[in-house]
Amino acid sequence: MKRQQRQKKLTKKRRVAGSILTLLATLLCASYVWLESYFSDLTMDKMVFQMKVPMEGTGVGIIFNYLMYAVPPCLIMGGLLFLLLRQKKNPSEKQNRTAETEEQSEDEVKEKVKEEQTEKTKAEVKEKKWKFGTVMYEWLRNHIVAVSSVFLIGTICFGLLHYDIPTYLYDQTHPSRLYETSYVNPDDTKIIFPEKKRNLIYIFLESFENTFASKEYGGFQEENLLPNLTQLQREKDSVHFTQPGGYGMIEMANCSWTMASMVAQTSGVPLSIPLANNGYDMYTTFLPGLTTIGEILDEQGYHQKFLIGSEAAFAGTDHYYEQHGGYEIMDYNYALEQGWIPEDYYEWWGFEDKKLFEFAKKELEQLAAEDEPFNLTMATMDTHCVEGYVCEKCGDAYDEQYYNVIACADSQLSQFVEWVKEQPWYENTTIILCGDHLTMDARYADSVDEDFNRSIFQVIVNPAVEPKKTEDRLYSALDMFPTTLAALGAEIEGEYLGLGVNLFSDQPTLCEKMGTEELADQIKQTSRYYNNNFLFAKPKK
Repeated sequence: MKRQQRQKKLTKKRRVAGSILTLLATLLCASYVWLESYFSDLTMDKMVFQMKVPMEGTGVGIIFNYLMYAVPPCLIMGGLLFLLLRQKKNPSEKQNRTAETEEQSEDEVKEKVKEEQTEKTKAEVKEKKWKFGTVMYEWLRNHIVAVSSVFLIGTICFGLLHYDIPTYLYDQTHPSRLYETSYVNPDDTKIIFPEKKRNLIYIFLESFENTFASKEYGGFQEENLLPNLTQLQREKDSVHFTQPGGYGMIEMANCSWTMASMVAQTSGVPLSIPLANNGYDMYTTFLPGLTTIGEILDEQGYHQKFLIGSEAAFAGTDHYYEQHGGYEIMDYNYALEQGWIPEDYYEWWGFEDKKLFEFAKKELEQLAAEDEPFNLTMATMDTHCVEGYVCEKCGDAYDEQYYNVIACADSQLSQFVEWVKEQPWYENTTIILCGDHLTMDARYADSVDEDFNRSIFQVIVNPAVEPKKTEDRLYSALDMFPTTLAALGAEIEGEYLGLGVNLFSDQPTLCEKMGTEELADQIKQTSRYYNNNFLFAKPKK
């Protein structure tokens, strides 16, 4: 009796364990489907970074979208498991037949025997079918742990191969000497600013790429979605650098999501967080050993502000800008505190770009009234995936919502730039518009030919210097660091800073010297120099 009870308990535990493994595998499968339908070109470095940052500031739409993909399959699988593992009675019933006691004629007996044989044959066929189903049913019940383990292992193997995790792990265990041979420390480089310092307006354009333009401008579309911005690129007081064929900025490894691109464009260094981070706390000290444009401009007396329509706490954005240049953070929470928006207001990731530009104008008027030069850094959000945010200014000229959002962003950005140009302080102000990364909107990315050279949008308005060469340049976010300083009129000894080069000069970029693939491979590999001098260095005083 006790043995039977123990056996029942063991069987119950196995079925519970099997159910958990099956549900976990189902959740993984649903997550894969969500990732593929939500994000384009998702890499392991992006996922590792996102796993290490809290959910604070994440757009509500993303969380809801994930739950819509993940919850229903798990509920359905849970229901199937319940039906499979519940106690079930044997549906077959034994049929008892009473013997015939009455006398029958010979013909009647033969007919009766024939009917009984037919019924018996039918019953045997039915019994065999039922037995096969019963055998499969009982086999699954008794081997649920083994079956669920195979299911889970299969889903894990798919993820390992699909996201090229073995290569990522290889890179994490094979150090590169890229920084020892190519990194130029700004602290050891002579940088001379003009006596009259120029103001800077730097706008990170969410998911903004050149494919939004028509083919004549290096894009992919038949109809130009960026008529105003492509015109801005070609105006007399504007500069934009292009690859052969008219393409824009290359998306480089570990610079391909918003926070990574911000770090790269402001420091000339990618954001490489190791999988085994040894307790690295990016919120207490966000790359403490790194010298950025914020610190350089802070030393030059710039008043610096960072404006964004979401919560700047997301991905540690506020910590990065506060710790590297003492920026004043103006985000969604700041807007609530200042009464810029109602207490219950929340759109998209916080507040939309239409309001972002309105607030930026007010801040610029205040900054321009001061005696010191200013740096207003902004980040747009409306063009974030999936399909962007449709505001009151968006039209409906296109069947695709994302196209309408992109065209709306083009209009709003160009109007903002035109407003700046009308201000009395514009003459001494440089504006830089630069995409942070290629769009992650999977539906849009799938609409672009796989072999098309997708590149990032970039333009510099009213720089202090003339470029020596703008065409046939291979460059990435890393090169924007020294290029921005040069656009402000700063002279850089040797033209190199970080891993970037001043594009206004004729010096080759690392992309041009090493090749984009080789540079990307070197960046992906772990670096003792990076870890010791940037990640785990002592905070600067």
